[in-house]
Amino acid sequence: MKYFLFISSFVLFISCNNNNNTSSIKVVGQMRDVMWKGELAGKISTDSMNHPTSYGLGPIEYLKGEVLLFEGQTFVSKVIDSSTHEVTQMKSTKAPFFVYTSKSELMELVMPDHRLSLKSTEQFIDSLFIAYDDPLLVRIDGVFEDLTIHSVNLPEGSLVSSPREAHEGLTNYRYDDVSGSIIGFFSRNHKTVFTHHDSYFHAHFISDDRTIMGHVDSVVFDSKKATLKVSK
Repeated sequence: MKYFLFISSFVLFISCNNNNNTSSIKVVGQMRDVMWKGELAGKISTDSMNHPTSYGLGPIEYLKGEVLLFEGQTFVSKVIDSSTHEVTQMKSTKAPFFVYTSKSELMELVMPDHRLSLKSTEQFIDSLFIAYDDPLLVRIDGVFEDLTIHSVNLPEGSLVSSPREAHEGLTNYRYDDVSGSIIGFFSRNHKTVFTHHDSYFHAHFISDDRTIMGHVDSVVFDSKKATLKVSK
């Protein structure tokens, strides 16, 4: 029955894509321009996307933290120290590069019945949408048994001309059994634009209590304790 539901939903999704193959996902700025050219100033403000179906992610301008647009609300994460970060909901913030959509129509898909990592989730999505070339919005809600995130925290006045310099001050945080949502954007064609050079997937996490948020470095979760939704 589960297999039948998966096939049915997949066929429905592809059918919708064939009727309208123009992606609603937009990109402003490029990761590589931030990392290699030092273009750190904000190029977009999130107050222009305050619709309940809006999602987006990127760093805060001048690499002072992480940004997540979640259901039209802007959340920022900033480093306090090596063990603590602060998550704040704001009306708006600026980002030097940002991937977003304001017209998400999320559809739930059936995941493989086992534990998944960030990489295996990426591979699963890649296998499903092998014939679809545009970016995809991905939302995973559930309990994440092993999660590592980071926030960038570039020192004031720093100049950037390489990823190593851009990541100065970056701080990692690890959590066990935390409930929340992973919002990510998948694309085979946007490496160093909004995904890293070795990945098709860039994702941020936010906890249900809104006290944890950041760029997802690694994750492990049981598919039976989570739901996966995808939107073009």
